[in-house]
Amino acid sequence: MVNIYIELMVGLLGVILGFITMKYKLGYLVSGVNIKKYDNDKVASMAGSHVMLYGLILIFLSGVNYILLDSNATNIINITMLMSTFAIVIGIYYKINKYAKVDISND
Repeated sequence: MVNIYIELMVGLLGVILGFITMKYKLGYLVSGVNIKKYDNDKVASMAGSHVMLYGLILIFLSGVNYILLDSNATNIINITMLMSTFAIVIGIYYKINKYAKVDISND
């Protein structure tokens, strides 16, 4: 039962951090992204939206976990949370590498 509350708090934290990242343009805090090669505004927008999405997924899955508390589906929900974590992290870096590069031209 405590597990569900922890997942809910982490989901809320994800939504709040995603919003703050987007609002205050904190793209330079994303690990592994060289801010000289990527546009900070785009990085902040992409990372913030993905973190908010992950927070919403965690909130949803913790609600489902609460409803199905006594069933054997809790392991499936935990695996789904783990897989969504990996998918969103891969999605963040893919979108940043594809859409946020700064075009440096030597004129």
